[in-house]
Amino acid sequence: MAPAPLILLVGSAAWPTGPASRAWQALQDAAPGALLQPAIAGVRLGAEVDGVWLMAPPPGEPAEVHDATIGDALHLGIPLLGSLAGPEVGGRGEELTRAPGSRWRLEGTVDAAPVLGLEGHPFARLTGAALTATEGPHLLVTGLARAAGARAAQRPEARPATPAPPGTAAVPSSWPATPVPPGMPAPPPPMVSPGPSGWAPLPDDGTPRPYVHQMRTSGYRWWRPFLALAVGIGSYLAFSCIIGAAWLIADPDMMSIEGIEDVDLLDPRTMLFNNLTLAALIPAVLLATRVGHWRPAGRIWSVTGRLRWRWLAQAGLVTLLLWGGYLAMAWLLGGGETSSRPEHLGWLLVITLLTTPLQAAGEEVAFRGALLQGVGAWIRNPVVAIVVGTVLSTGLFAAAHGSPDPWTLIDLGGMAAATCYLTWRTGGIEAATALHVVNNLVITVGLLLLGGLESAYVTGETSGNAAASLISLVATAGMTLVLVEVAKRVGVAPARPGRPAEG
Repeated sequence: MAPAPLILLVGSAAWPTGPASRAWQALQDAAPGALLQPAIAGVRLGAEVDGVWLMAPPPGEPAEVHDATIGDALHLGIPLLGSLAGPEVGGRGEELTRAPGSRWRLEGTVDAAPVLGLEGHPFARLTGAALTATEGPHLLVTGLARAAGARAAQRPEARPATPAPPGTAAVPSSWPATPVPPGMPAPPPPMVSPGPSGWAPLPDDGTPRPYVHQMRTSGYRWWRPFLALAVGIGSYLAFSCIIGAAWLIADPDMMSIEGIEDVDLLDPRTMLFNNLTLAALIPAVLLATRVGHWRPAGRIWSVTGRLRWRWLAQAGLVTLLLWGGYLAMAWLLGGGETSSRPEHLGWLLVITLLTTPLQAAGEEVAFRGALLQGVGAWIRNPVVAIVVGTVLSTGLFAAAHGSPDPWTLIDLGGMAAATCYLTWRTGGIEAATALHVVNNLVITVGLLLLGGLESAYVTGETSGNAAASLISLVATAGMTLVLVEVAKRVGVAPARPGRPAEG
């Protein structure tokens, strides 16, 4: 015998009278024996819940109070029923239908009222129909009851309660069903407390999105990218001031430096604090994402909401073999000249290995992560978003290195455009970071051992030529295609050409 479904009536504003009591009776009629439970607005759902009916928020509460519940239901695949209008206002249904990339669709009408459904979800319905005004259960209430019953039937009868996701309140599955006297609602069991919400990120509507649209969810507002930019710049300046103060303490001679040309690039302290300053972009961007966009900071890494370490390692190994070989060949074909090693070789090698990956990752988080997602939040079409974002990322990344030489700018721009495409196709910055890290590590370690590290830094005096830039562009394009092919083989990127990974 399958366990009885557990259905929550969320946000019951009046008990035991009013729409809540009628909804309770309707569910008892539609699903005899179901475990019905009232829950206060804002409740966080666990996997034990089999269905949710969103009632009117308590007096004085905004419609947004249901957002966390809606997000949990869509994420966990829990059947959901709510109203677009009338006494049972189930969250911001109309706003969800207008959300960029939303899968909410008009399915038809019931009682002359629209019914919206969510593609790919077992049962998610929003309607303007009066769900408790009919004699007997409304057909949508019956649909919710059936979907909840089907969900409950998929679990073993004696299955223990499934732990709720972090930050949610698990709902016990052992509440007994309460007989309902004719015409009277059942007395409510203990109320379910909402999970922590003050710092909970905005829920999305469960719609898979490409990387550039990770900040463009149902909670998107036009001003959020500006807020994220302000938070990012402010926090980065704060981190930089702390690092700069430590630099001056470690190297007081920096106080007498008049220009960048006077900085000793082979001083271990210079390399350390320069790398740490760029690495500070990582916490600054994560904070900007969390506070400015009010989204989980992990979305900056990938569409999965986390850094995919396995994919990062796979991309890094392939890049080390191919790109490292290309750089070695380019050095040999360029004459293969050597010079004396720097005085502090040991310290420079240690600092390079420990902090250069952080420096490269910081640049990727800023130029491929925050920039692409910030621009993408404003642009509805994802293809237009990645094109505009790539143009801006390419220009800013090339200009940030300080060289006015056109061939150097083309070389840097080619790398920036390639990493933007990798981010688009793979749904994260791991491949772009792997390419950037390997490039910087191989060049820095190689020139430390062979001599000539000063020439590796791009400054205002750096210049290039057409032949070198063309070879670099071809090599970068080839490396990009290889990484995309590897991503397709390991299931990170879609097999369809040009299609972005989503999540």
